[in-house]
Parts: sequence; structure tokens; C-alpha cells
Amino acid sequence: MKLIKEKRWAIVFSLLAMLLWGSAIPLIKTTYIHANILPDDPGGKIYIAGIRFFMGGLLTFIYFFLFNKEEVKRENVNFKFIIIIGLLQTCLQYGFYYIGLSNTLGSLTAVIQSSNAFITVLFSVLLISDERLTKKKVIALLVGSTGLLITNLNSQGSFHFKFTGEGFVLIAQTVNALSSVLIRKYGRNLNGFLLTGSQFALGALPLIIIGALTKKSTVNYDFVLFLMLSYGAFISATAFTTWTFVLQNYSASEFGIYKLFIPVFGTILSILVLGEDLTINIVLGLVFVLAGAIILNKKQTKKGV
Repeated sequence: MKLIKEKRWAIVFSLLAMLLWGSAIPLIKTTYIHANILPDDPGGKIYIAGIRFFMGGLLTFIYFFLFNKEEVKRENVNFKFIIIIGLLQTCLQYGFYYIGLSNTLGSLTAVIQSSNAFITVLFSVLLISDERLTKKKVIALLVGSTGLLITNLNSQGSFHFKFTGEGFVLIAQTVNALSSVLIRKYGRNLNGFLLTGSQFALGALPLIIIGALTKKSTVNYDFVLFLMLSYGAFISATAFTTWTFVLQNYSASEFGIYKLFIPVFGTILSILVLGEDLTINIVLGLVFVLAGAIILNKKQTKKGV
């Protein structure tokens, strides 16, 4: 994807990926309802996740055959890295995410996802030698974290946090942030289509197997469910492939900030599709995390001599 090498197009494609990811929040919740997945059935939830991402892997391979113009040599394919990313970014991340999302509000999940950008900065500093923890990054992290705390306050002013809900979503974002930095550090020379498709397919298999063996729900298989899973696969294949190409060309700490648009899109779509209330805490939380994004992405002006 040569367009991504131009920064303005990289930003446009990044925002498109964030819009797709934001739309996944109401999609997942409505898929649970339509598929007849019981609220207390984590096996059923990860089973649905596994099917979606396996389909996403197949679609990404179709993208590879249709759009890839890059020669791929077997000796340049890092199979060990692909397996690690598959287990981290697909299996582990979405195992936690699909269960966590079912135990909290979609709009609240969207804001918690904004923590990804700040966690990415921390992992970048720890794992990439030329990344530094600057004063600007520290301020951005503090402002963004304040937004997350505000979002989790209830109407009585006390802190609300359910480990299997908000906690699982936060774990998922931590795993995703780590994966993003690892792709930037070790996966820059891998074909983006093959990396994305392979990690989806490999990471989805444990979810499908574990889910099939442990699910308690009788899944309602019909054409509507197929369409829902197909759109989920489209989100996965398109957003992740785009994002992989971006990370291969730009700093994870710089472009990771665009993931803060997921809560904006996710909150709006959750309110429109799921009928959730827009509370003052969610609004304030969004304001703070977006302020953190602006601080982190603001270019420093050169001082006059």
C-alpha cells in the first residue's frame, strides 16, 4: 500500500480503521443477542470471537491475492513471530475483550479502549531503544488516565470497576498495545497481508476449540448471524491490515494516538445502535482522553535564537 507511505494518507487510513473498530462494539453486543449467547457463558462468547477472526483471516488472504504486489520469499517469513502475535493479538486479546465487553456498557468500553494509546507509549519506551519518555508524554499519560478514572465513577462519586468487565477490557488493551509495539520492532519487514491473515487464523483456532468445548449456549445459526460475522470479519481484515501497514511505516507511539478515536466512534455508535445513555462522566472522560491525545501529538515549536 504505497499511499500509506504519505503521512496524510496514513492518517486517513488510520481514522478509517478506528471507525471500523468503533463499529465493532455495538456489533459484538447485538451478535451475542441474535446468536442466543447466554450472559454467563464465556465459552460461547469466545467461540463467536474465534469464528469471526478465522473468517477475518480467510478474508485477509483474499486481500493478499487480490492486492498484494510485493514478492514474498519463504526465508523472509518469520513463522515464530507470526505465531506469537497470533496468540497475543488474536487469541489472548479477544478472549479477554469479548468476555469483558459483555459485562459492561459499550460506551464505557469505548472510553476504556482509549487507554491503548497511552499503554502503547509506555511499551514503546520500554522496548524500542530510540523511544524516550518525555515530559510531554508524561503529561499526556496523566491527563488520559484522569479521563479513564472519571469515566469509571458512578453517580455517587465512588469508583466502579468490575474485573471481568472493565478489567478484562483493560487487559485486552494492554495485550494489544504490546502487540503493536512488537510489530513495529520485529515485524516491519513482514508482508502486512500475510502477517494479519496468519495471526488471525492461528489465533482464532484456540478460541474456536476452547469455546466449542466449554460453551453452554445453543447457538442460533442463521443467515443474519452469518452476515453479522461476515461484517465482523470485514472489520478485522480491513482495519488490522491497514493498521499493520501503518505500524510498519510509522512510530507506534506517534500513530498509536489515533486509537483514541475508537472511543469517540464507539461511544456514538453504542448510543445510536444500543440505545445507551450518554452520561456526564463519559463526556468528561472523552474530553480528557482527547486532550491527552492532543498533548501527545502536538509538535514542539523551535525556540528563537
